[in-house]
Amino acid sequence: MPYRPKIDESRVAEACEAASLLENPNLSQIARQYGVSYGVLRGRIRQGKQPRTAPKPENRALDNTQEEALILWIVELNKYHMPVTPALLHEMAQLSLVRAGSDHILGDRWAYRFIKRLPEDVKLSPVKQRTKEYKRIKAEDAWKLDVWYMKLKNVIKKNTPARLVYNFDECGFQPGKGKNRKVLGQEGGPDLGENEHSETITALECIAADGWFMDPLFVFKGTTFQEVWYDNSEGLPPRTLTAVSPNGWISDELLLEWLGHFQEATKERVEPNEKRIMIFDGHNSHLTVEFLEKCQEYEILPIAFEPHTTHISQPLDGKPFLAYKQHFKVVNNEMSYFAGMPAGKSEFLRVITRVRARTFNTRIIRDSFKERGIFPVNGKDIVKKLRMKLPISSEDLDIDTSQLRLHGEEHTPPPPEPGSSSIENSPPKSIQAAKRNHRKLEKLFRKERISPKLQRGLNRVLKHQGVIIEHAALTKDIVRRISAARRPLQRQFHKRQVKPLSGSNILSVRDANYSIKARKEKEATKVAKQAAKRIGHKLNQPTATEVSQAKQASLDAEKAAREGGLLFWFDSNPVR
Repeated sequence: MPYRPKIDESRVAEACEAASLLENPNLSQIARQYGVSYGVLRGRIRQGKQPRTAPKPENRALDNTQEEALILWIVELNKYHMPVTPALLHEMAQLSLVRAGSDHILGDRWAYRFIKRLPEDVKLSPVKQRTKEYKRIKAEDAWKLDVWYMKLKNVIKKNTPARLVYNFDECGFQPGKGKNRKVLGQEGGPDLGENEHSETITALECIAADGWFMDPLFVFKGTTFQEVWYDNSEGLPPRTLTAVSPNGWISDELLLEWLGHFQEATKERVEPNEKRIMIFDGHNSHLTVEFLEKCQEYEILPIAFEPHTTHISQPLDGKPFLAYKQHFKVVNNEMSYFAGMPAGKSEFLRVITRVRARTFNTRIIRDSFKERGIFPVNGKDIVKKLRMKLPISSEDLDIDTSQLRLHGEEHTPPPPEPGSSSIENSPPKSIQAAKRNHRKLEKLFRKERISPKLQRGLNRVLKHQGVIIEHAALTKDIVRRISAARRPLQRQFHKRQVKPLSGSNILSVRDANYSIKARKEKEATKVAKQAAKRIGHKLNQPTATEVSQAKQASLDAEKAAREGGLLFWFDSNPVR
């Protein structure tokens, strides 16, 4: 028999209608007047609850079991000081659908709609998870910038090929430093951990107006190249360069040496009698006599930006570097979130590979030159905004990162685990298997004519079982992610150094990995020889049984010789 509620829905509807006509209704008085429960009336009016008999919305992606398991999982993660982001909530809900055998794809705003209808007793709401950062104040001068664009137009003409216009600049990274983000938790919840004194790693990037970009140079703070920096760095382009400096910044010598690598990387992009146009930040570390002489030697025309204007006029300071830093901070957030500790600079080359893959592409680079009025030259819009005193900052060019993956790599959801076909002996391991067992039990209920009360009790047990199974699957997935995030941080650190193959101050990642590989092969060969020597020594030694037999044979030979009256005899089984 179907479940029959004891609530008179017609009376509840009348009470709700009467309450809606009043500005400040007295729900207790209205409930007594219409003979309905105060709790039911309050739930309908204040919380918007629906009766159990109300038809379920057809457009719901998750069923009640999956949603309850998801809420339970969110609450548990908050207890462990790991509040959930909307992106992670969206991904875990999608995995729940995959485990249930559904091919439904959740919408981009599903997580936000789910957050809005969370039960009040959960006491969770969107809050900002902060890091401790401070933003510098930027100076702007519209008149000087207008003159600069006029001069640039005399250099970059309409017939100038886009492949000849370049922009290079450095970008500082601090491993272990994340960014503020919205999470689902309680006010005053935990902040993400970050390193208090994180060393700066400088990346020197160079792009062209046609969408081309050069392999980077990364400058580490130090005096020697540490082997641990290059762990799992094989994914970087082979011509990626690394260098060291006492403060982790670009020095005059490193910039001059990098300019030689730029010459080699771009010489095939230049036709005879053509000059490359290099636009860069004109602070003191770049504008040196040696740098300008090298530019003249390589037939490069250097152009410096106006001081304090690179943040609004330099292509790299637009979407490229903004996306560069955002993607890197998201990776830092996820490592701190799952591994429980911020990453260090030994993980930098490993994670920067996928960060660069997301940052630099032809479309973004071309758009950055166009938006900053560099190619084609058109600085009217930028100067106009300055004159109107409209502040321009990196936030104005913010890009949406709500759809970024947890660890920046494409995630293929695992296939649903096969369920059991036996209700009695094999407990279900997935929500799909639990539903199959539920349907089998419903058929059994009808056949055995079980009382409605017992049916409702068993249905509640089965529903709770489904919630537990789904919650276990969510927990298993989050534990897997935590283990994957902590694994690189748990490796044994050492102070082995990598020596450059030449007298240069810059070491390419390819040469570093080649040197590390050669060192490992040499050590492996040495260990193999030592092992072979030990094994061979043991093989040449007789066993205890062989020694005992040889001794007995020698004694027998001696006894036979003496009995025969011989003074000398040959021992054919000497003991070695």
